[in-house]
Amino acid sequence: MQTLPTQNSGFFEIARESSDISFEKLSERYLTPEIPVIIEGVGKEWHARECWNEHYLHEKLSQEPSASTASLWYWMDRDSLTEDYTTPDFVNQSLDSPLVFPRTQHLRLWIHKKGHVSSWHYDGSLVNVFNVQVKGKKEWVLVSPHTPLDCYPYTNFAIIKGDDDKILNGKVFTRFVINEGDILYIPPVWFHKVVACDVENINLNWLFTKKETTATSATLKREVERYIINDYLKNHRFKLVRTMLKQFNKHAPGYVKISWRYQELIRTPYNISKTDLFKHIAKEAILLGKTLLHLNKIKAYTKTLSKPKKIQKSLP
Repeated sequence: MQTLPTQNSGFFEIARESSDISFEKLSERYLTPEIPVIIEGVGKEWHARECWNEHYLHEKLSQEPSASTASLWYWMDRDSLTEDYTTPDFVNQSLDSPLVFPRTQHLRLWIHKKGHVSSWHYDGSLVNVFNVQVKGKKEWVLVSPHTPLDCYPYTNFAIIKGDDDKILNGKVFTRFVINEGDILYIPPVWFHKVVACDVENINLNWLFTKKETTATSATLKREVERYIINDYLKNHRFKLVRTMLKQFNKHAPGYVKISWRYQELIRTPYNISKTDLFKHIAKEAILLGKTLLHLNKIKAYTKTLSKPKKIQKSLP
């Protein structure tokens, strides 16, 4: 077991556990305190390691009723394609816990070629992610939410500056590779950058959001403030404001939408006041200056993103 370093900045080795770790130990050591961990060898014997490739998966997804194409991945129900893999017990217990919000879809599927880069970001909706490397391998860099990166205003994507050494200066971070069969637990609001290393790289994600967290960090507070502001705009007394937000979330790609998918907000240790929200808006406005300095890098990066092919559903 490995805990976070006590220093305010610097590299730390990510924790690694064996595939037989119990849900109770996983919860105590990692899920509750929200600390990343690699669980090794979980999918080592899966049939998916042998049979999954882009062509095979497109054939299977075309016959899967729950499958749909998102902006950067595929969505599926949690019982999809299970003839090729076995969902670990600790994943099922996490998803079925009464302490998490219910959701209709838990699975994301990613297919990437060698060299594909997912730039710095943290996942929205305060999700916890179990990410299994089914095929290939990927290099990851995680940055603690206690030492956050500058993000584009009101988004969970870090400003693209093009220099990781400078970005990591003064941050608490870890760098590692996950291999086939390994599962990475990514806690909420941990920044990450991911590089696909093999010719073909396939990942399966299970997602869940807690109803309450005891974790604290600068990024967690920022994210909660974002959703409070979104809720204010969503219920604004002027219809024009409500309509503008609705249209933005309808047409914007999934990775920049501002929305909270549940009826109530996650409970956190923070008591956020109106003064906090005004400070948040001011801080986000200041980031516009840094955004403009690196504006030319956004278009170049988006051109490198590997967008999934549309699923052609088989006729009944």
